[in-house]
Amino acid sequence: MRNEYRVGPVYRAGLIVSGGMCAGLGVATLIAQALHLIAYAKLLPASAPTPPASALGFVACGLALIGIGVWFPRVTSVLAMVTLGLAVVLAGERVFGTGPRAETLIAVNVGAGDWHSTAPNTVVVLLLGAMALLLRHTHRWCARWLGAIAILGSIIFAIGVVGCVGYMTGVPSYAWQSQAPMSFLSAICSCVLGLGIVMSACRYIELDESGRPRWFSLVICIGALAINLVTAVAYLCNDGQTWNRAKAIGLLPMLIVSATLSSVAARKSRRGARGFAPSW
Repeated sequence: MRNEYRVGPVYRAGLIVSGGMCAGLGVATLIAQALHLIAYAKLLPASAPTPPASALGFVACGLALIGIGVWFPRVTSVLAMVTLGLAVVLAGERVFGTGPRAETLIAVNVGAGDWHSTAPNTVVVLLLGAMALLLRHTHRWCARWLGAIAILGSIIFAIGVVGCVGYMTGVPSYAWQSQAPMSFLSAICSCVLGLGIVMSACRYIELDESGRPRWFSLVICIGALAINLVTAVAYLCNDGQTWNRAKAIGLLPMLIVSATLSSVAARKSRRGARGFAPSW
């Protein structure tokens, strides 16, 4: 199936706004850290400061989304490769215990005096985001590729939602590692980035009778299921038995809604699969 570029104002404006928010928050964080205004880099008093490496990654992802909106595929590909390289280096340093060399180099160049290590969930967000953005620009498309891109975006959005709800309820569901929790700003950027990636996939696809992509129900199902799985990962990795049970009850509405939504979306996805034979 050849590219069918949907130039509707909603899609274009959504990509530019989401990319601008992600990049703008990252730039503001880098400036605040360069000026040693740590309180502005937190957004919330209870939040950990956003590491310079994380802010730089979100700046690159946000600019890549803007590149999709204004149709500069080479710019998007270059920025996605930069983000992917950064995420791979950060993940490799964590796995092999050789860091934090890259984070120290970035922090020194930014001029940040006091900084923390990048959270593992932030590294996952940057890695998935870079992969989705790299998959965005190929010469030919099929529904499977676009669905995979949207699924990656839904998982990124789920990680951000769990982090934001954790800060709102006072439950450390934003921390996969106690020494390196995800900051509130990183959680917001993850939500915005995930939505932008899903929207970018919806811009190229055949729509069904309701005006939605045929794989949309599957994306909703996986995204909702990912919310529960990300919460479980935070519980298991961060010694969830020490969580305040009274505060942890605040996570129940999110878990119940996401479980219900995943069940309903899975049912609709199965019905759509029966009535539609894919062309790939």
